[in-house]
Amino acid sequence: IEPKSEEKGIIKFIDCNGRKQEIEAAITKPCIYDMQLEKYVTKVTVQNSKTTSTDYTDAKLAKQEINAKEVNSTTVVVEYTIRVTNKGEVAGYIRKIADYLSSDYKFSSELNKDWYQDGSNVYCTSLADTKINPGESKDVKLIVIKQMKENNTGLVNNTAEIVSSYNELGLTDINSTEGNKVKGENDMSSADVIISIKTG
Repeated sequence: IEPKSEEKGIIKFIDCNGRKQEIEAAITKPCIYDMQLEKYVTKVTVQNSKTTSTDYTDAKLAKQEINAKEVNSTTVVVEYTIRVTNKGEVAGYIRKIADYLSSDYKFSSELNKDWYQDGSNVYCTSLADTKINPGESKDVKLIVIKQMKENNTGLVNNTAEIVSSYNELGLTDINSTEGNKVKGENDMSSADVIISIKTG
């Protein structure tokens, strides 16, 4: 039996005598399960002869400039916020989130207690026991490091995706296949950082 939700509705009809009638009735429809993931840049820290940090509010693109003389001695630390939102009608749990780490980045387990690395990807399971009700959002942070060189300036794109989730009704996500790395589905999102040489 497919799980269904119920809501009130008006049914209009014509009775046997040809008169228009309206009645209020309960209308059932299939329950929707839909978990959305969004990824943002929330802070970029540039470390060289001095340390400067720039905070961002849910940025999809962050830009930083570095003095040409200090490129080889610069470390850039990028903080991402990964936000999971329940867009459906059923509470759910996020078993695992994957970040498909760019080759430009280095992962540090000391900076990311809720994440672990497996191969070239990193994974977070900290929301596995957290119920996310319809309309609710939960955030996790990921901090990565980029060691600058003269030949690795430019844009870095980094992507995260829901790899596994579940709900007590056993429903599958209505518009996404978890962990399939398909762009355009709402369980997958990316954010960009541009690091360039300061001119003038």
